[in-house]
Amino acid sequence: MLTADLAQYVLALEDAAGSSNAPADRAAYEKYRAHAGLVLALAVAGKDPARLREQLEAHDRLWVTLMLVGEAYKKPADAWQKVKDKARL
Repeated sequence: MLTADLAQYVLALEDAAGSSNAPADRAAYEKYRAHAGLVLALAVAGKDPARLREQLEAHDRLWVTLMLVGEAYKKPADAWQKVKDKARL
C-alpha cells in the first residue's frame, strides 16, 4: 500500500536526520520530510490523484537537487525507491 510505504519513508527520514553528522544534510532532511508529509497527506486523502502524482514527481526531483553526503541517507533512499516502485515513477 502506497500510504504505508510513504509513512515508512517519512520515518526513515526522521531517523536519518537524527543520526546524520552533517549539518547540511540535516537541513536537507527537513526539506525532504516537510514535502514527504504533503505527499503522504495527499495519498491518505485520496481525492486528487493528479496532484499526488505531481507531488511524487516533484519529490523525486528533490533527490536529484539535494545532495546528501553522509551514510544516513541509505535507509531513506531505499524507502523512497520502494515508494517510487509502488507509484510506478
